[in-house]
Amino acid sequence: MASKDTRQTGESKQDAKRADPEATSPECDGEDICEIHDIPIPPDGGWGWVIVMSSFLCNLIVDGIAYTFGVFLPKFVIYFNEGKGTVAWVGSLLAGVYLSCGPIVGALTNKFGCRTTCIMGSVIGMAAFALSTLSNSVAMLMVTYGIVGGIGFGLIYLPAIVSVGYYFEKKRALATGIAVCGSGFGTFVFAPLAAMLLEHYDWKGANLILAGIIFNCAVFGSLMRPLEAPKKKCKPLLQRMAEDKAAQLERGSLMGSQYFTVQLPDGSYEKRLKVPVNVDPGVHSSFDLDELSGAHAAARMPTISEAKGDPSNGDAAQSQEKKEDKQMKNSQLKDNLEDDTKESDKLLEDGKAAAALRGSRTSVSNGEASNMKRRSAGASGSKDDVSSLSASKKDLARPLARKDVFYTGSVTNLPEYQSQKSLGSYRQSIVSIPKAVQSGKAGKKSGGGGCCRCIPESARKEISGLMDFSLMKDPVFLFLGVSNVFGMLGFYVPFVYIIDAATTKGIDEETAAFLLSIIGITNTVGRLISGYISDFPAVDSLFVTNVCIAVSGVAVFCVPFCYDYVGFCIASGCFGLFSSAFIALTSIVLVDLLGIAQLTNAFGLLCLLRGVAAIVGPPLAGSVFDMTQSYDVPFWLAGIFLFISSAISFMVPLVRRWVKRKEDAELAKSAGEMKQLKSSEGSPRAVQT
Repeated sequence: MASKDTRQTGESKQDAKRADPEATSPECDGEDICEIHDIPIPPDGGWGWVIVMSSFLCNLIVDGIAYTFGVFLPKFVIYFNEGKGTVAWVGSLLAGVYLSCGPIVGALTNKFGCRTTCIMGSVIGMAAFALSTLSNSVAMLMVTYGIVGGIGFGLIYLPAIVSVGYYFEKKRALATGIAVCGSGFGTFVFAPLAAMLLEHYDWKGANLILAGIIFNCAVFGSLMRPLEAPKKKCKPLLQRMAEDKAAQLERGSLMGSQYFTVQLPDGSYEKRLKVPVNVDPGVHSSFDLDELSGAHAAARMPTISEAKGDPSNGDAAQSQEKKEDKQMKNSQLKDNLEDDTKESDKLLEDGKAAAALRGSRTSVSNGEASNMKRRSAGASGSKDDVSSLSASKKDLARPLARKDVFYTGSVTNLPEYQSQKSLGSYRQSIVSIPKAVQSGKAGKKSGGGGCCRCIPESARKEISGLMDFSLMKDPVFLFLGVSNVFGMLGFYVPFVYIIDAATTKGIDEETAAFLLSIIGITNTVGRLISGYISDFPAVDSLFVTNVCIAVSGVAVFCVPFCYDYVGFCIASGCFGLFSSAFIALTSIVLVDLLGIAQLTNAFGLLCLLRGVAAIVGPPLAGSVFDMTQSYDVPFWLAGIFLFISSAISFMVPLVRRWVKRKEDAELAKSAGEMKQLKSSEGSPRAVQT
């Protein structure tokens, strides 16, 4: 077994080397910081296809069971003798909880990895469905089947999505497209399977069998092996700083020219070589520090050469010459050192300002940032400051350290990728490096953590990143979030009620169950088509999503007008085909509107909003049915919700242009104020006598 793991690890490293030729370089590039070699390299193949298979099967089981709750709905209504609006809370809690617990699951995934989190979710999901057979009331079924089962499904679903993005970069669109097709294929498979289980067993026996199927996700999760950073002979940062300084000194670029001019006692001038400076980092140079700091020079004894000097040449002249020589050396060294320090400070300030404008808080984007860090560390000569620039290998290897891990499209379409000179530079810019500077001396003094000290730092950071509600102040995201809330209010209604609506029109239950299979298979086709179309740079993913939501709303609105099986099949096929873009293009739309830096935060908040809406939608439609004893109004209401979602989403480009004009106006106003302030400062002032 150990030899097998070793062989797999070796294959993974070979795949990584083939995927990134930069990884095979023996030493760090002079323009890159050392941490780039601590970033795990996605192999874009190899073991990654095993990850795609495991993710496909996890999505098949999770979404297949969640979307086929409508098959169990009539059995639960009869067994517990409750209304459909009440029983619908069970299925809506299952779907809503596994979406809304995304931020918490993201933190656990970042702390323990995809493998451990997925295995833990499969155990919890299996236990939830097994315990649901002991339920003697709908309330207990809500807790076991709905809440606990939803938590287990959430622990399976998110690692299955993250692991694919973790293993693929250039081929991510293809890999993610294959993985998410498991959702539609699962609906296609589990709808007739659930009907067959209910026919041969009651709902309790069916749930026990489903519990065993859910436990298979532990096997699939065990295949989600974490990536390892390639082992490289990377020189320590201090050694590379010393070599850089020595090379600059040899070229004469560190202190300007290699020579300085000395005026001799007779009035003539002579060029002399500069005194070599000790280039070891953290060690003071060989010139007189007392004179450099402005303090009075201490009295010193004459050297042997001075004591043995020829009296005929004049001891006073030689001492005067050496004194002037030394003063000139020290003054030049002092000026050059101050200039170098000022330049380093200026580079740091410029780098911070540029990073603030780009919105990249903790990532390093190019070689200039690494040079800036080297020079600032060399000027300070402090070992603590140098170590604070190094990121932890463990933090860099965490799944959610990459800002694009939730992005389901091809990274080659991202502006961040196109602006970089190589894939390694893009990978370096997209990884969030922990703020080691803040966790250094200041962190030791304050202790940090507050009331959440018991939560690990990696989990606490990821929760805050996924649930940063300050993004709600952005009008673009606010409109998009409201649109998704209305969309989710109507999205799950066909999955829960279309079978029962067909049976009320005289269609057989087994035949009606196949309607969910039609939704599942057309949803799979729709995901592939929408993903392929959105991969073209000229295609507006938001427009495609809005059109698909509107058409799916028309399909849901027309369900009450279906009176035969063919009509229900057409409505189900249209809904499954066009509703796929609503889910499949989520991350692409978020990146197009907000940028890759905001993807993690926006994705977490959007999952939370969708989960809350998914919990409310089906019970609301069921309550309307209980009042009217007809499925016409619930499906009309669901179609209207999808219409409203599409209408609000169509307004997002207008809101985005309005926000951009407002920002441009504020920028022009601030620039005018600065120009006016500079002109007032530069105007001549009257001199008071």
